[in-house]
Amino acid sequence: MALQPCGRTRIQPNLPPLPAEKFYAKIKKKPGPKRKPLAEILQKPERRVENPYRSYTVSYKLRILSYWIETRVACGPTRVRELTREEVAHHFKVPAANLSQWKKEEREGKFAGMKAGQRRAEGGGRGRWIEMEKELFEKFRERRALGRPVRRSWFRRVSQELFQKNYPGRKPDEFRFSNGWFRGYLGWHQISLRAVTNKASQLPRDFGESILSWLRFNRRNSQYRPREERGLEEGEHRVGRFMLQNICNMDQTPVAFEYLEGRTYNQIGEKSIWLQSSKSGWDKRQGTIQLTVFADGVARVKSLIFFRLYPKETWDQWGNT
Repeated sequence: MALQPCGRTRIQPNLPPLPAEKFYAKIKKKPGPKRKPLAEILQKPERRVENPYRSYTVSYKLRILSYWIETRVACGPTRVRELTREEVAHHFKVPAANLSQWKKEEREGKFAGMKAGQRRAEGGGRGRWIEMEKELFEKFRERRALGRPVRRSWFRRVSQELFQKNYPGRKPDEFRFSNGWFRGYLGWHQISLRAVTNKASQLPRDFGESILSWLRFNRRNSQYRPREERGLEEGEHRVGRFMLQNICNMDQTPVAFEYLEGRTYNQIGEKSIWLQSSKSGWDKRQGTIQLTVFADGVARVKSLIFFRLYPKETWDQWGNT
């Protein structure tokens, strides 16, 4: 009895398999390793994480310490013993070194003033040297306002000088410029290491008057007047006293061969990190690109690139050698 198709169902005939040597006769093999089966590609092996970083609450730490101290294990008919550090670490899946540290902190009373859900003591070393830290931050802001670079060595040198100034009765080795204190100080005052985005030889003092003069000029010469008063024909446009094809904006910007290599500490949130630089080097070896844009959108001037050449005496000296 022959099977009849039902609806869109199709029945494939049972054909004998085609030999592999004939099926791949005209197909060129691709170079490289053999292709993996689809099952191995879809089932990726689980990534094993070695020593993941985790933080624990104070209540969880005290729970582990209580289990470690109070639990006893029978090692005979009448003998019991305490748990070892490795057994407790294996039971709670925590590093064994953490247990010793937590036991030391609990003995020193560091967990007494902390809340149950707190994970670490707030503040750290903040507030111990209040006068020195406050004056250090003021000096930092003054130095950055002048555009001078601030790096880790500056913090170390100035903080040690201010410590001796504000605490003359203290020993110099009481204040240690440690990594923990420095990271905390940066976080307290929202300071981070930023890349320099703008360099200037000196900050212009009369930039406010220059901007106001430019704005007054634009406002005076950009007053709107009716078309009849301006004497314009259909299709012509004028801004104040100028035609659009006569209004352009031209600017030059340097293209340094060694671009923005400097870094400095600056407060978080500022988008422009400028730096005053008076040293000569490769960051001074640069070209200049000039761009011109017209008000009517027609590109009448192409972009220009200028390269600074050596003086003529230098070329003559090189030519003689």
